[in-house]
Amino acid sequence: MLHRPDYARVPWWWLGLSLALSAVGILFVISATAEGGGEGLLSRESGSQLLWWLIGGVGCAAAMHVAPTTWRSLALPAALAGCGVMVLMLLLAGTALVPPIKGQHNWIVLGNLRLQPVELVKLATLLACATLAAGPNFDARRLSHCGWLLLVAGIPAAIVAKEDLGSALTFPPMAIGVLLVAGMRVRHLALAALVVVLAVAAAYAVLPREGKKAYQWRRIDAFLHPENYALAEAYQTERSKRSIGSGQWIGKGWMEGEQNRLGWVPEKHTDLVFAVIGEEVGFAGSAAFVLLVLAWCGAGLLAASRAPGPWSRLLISGFTCLVGGQASINLAVAMGLMPVTGVTLPFVSYGGSSMVVCWLGLGMCASAASVEREV
Repeated sequence: MLHRPDYARVPWWWLGLSLALSAVGILFVISATAEGGGEGLLSRESGSQLLWWLIGGVGCAAAMHVAPTTWRSLALPAALAGCGVMVLMLLLAGTALVPPIKGQHNWIVLGNLRLQPVELVKLATLLACATLAAGPNFDARRLSHCGWLLLVAGIPAAIVAKEDLGSALTFPPMAIGVLLVAGMRVRHLALAALVVVLAVAAAYAVLPREGKKAYQWRRIDAFLHPENYALAEAYQTERSKRSIGSGQWIGKGWMEGEQNRLGWVPEKHTDLVFAVIGEEVGFAGSAAFVLLVLAWCGAGLLAASRAPGPWSRLLISGFTCLVGGQASINLAVAMGLMPVTGVTLPFVSYGGSSMVVCWLGLGMCASAASVEREV
């Protein structure tokens, strides 16, 4: 069901900060993928990124004009469909539809088009969590109710973790954010954090050490013992840290980074785009970029505080925590503060699925914020 949003209530400053992040992303995807010497600025990747940015913007505008009640009614079917798609991908892993890409089966391949369904599953799970927590019988102060919501977020996360542990780590910040805004007790938060830590430890303990699936364990072990994986699993992190450090205070200038231009940084337009930013704009520019990310998160929480009702408040705060949590993971990996996970920097990294879904989620939040009273 469509509706005409109250444009005065739309958090335009939040959308403006999202545009700023995407613009930064476009600039550094251009830098990371331009042909040698700066000739041919628009590479295939940067041209595609501009197209995905445009599609994302259109999707955001369209989502803003969908009534919040419609988004709310889609919560359960979207969550079930998301889990179904992820299970189907596990069953079809290794086929032409879900081929191995960099050792993982995370993409659906349709000709030249690659789709990463986990991005949509994140939004579907967010809708389900916000709708559950906003229900009349839900009490976030009760541990059992918190457990049900964590289960709703944990089931898709567990399915995703089978092939993509990094993306699975983005679900807990979103779920915890929803619970905190709903009124979760601090002692229950501490218990939830303990459960997450134990779950991660248990997952590490059971990860296979040999065979094709051993890459997840090696990534964690490379973080703990980088000297043993200098030319393998620790290579990305070491090159990223060197690239960021080489930028020193003010950087080498846009498209002037040697680590970037000479191809020393792997995944430099996707997972490690922050390494290119660090080298080319230095500590000052990197700090300004991190402040921009923090400002985006602050704007999201401010929008949540002004939301017209509990469901919209939970949706907006959950989306803010989802994007902010994923950005924190990406930046921590780039700076060597946690094991390599393979998640994108939202609104910034190259990738159509990530870009479009970020803007779609923003449009959903704008729709939720744009009514005078929640129904």
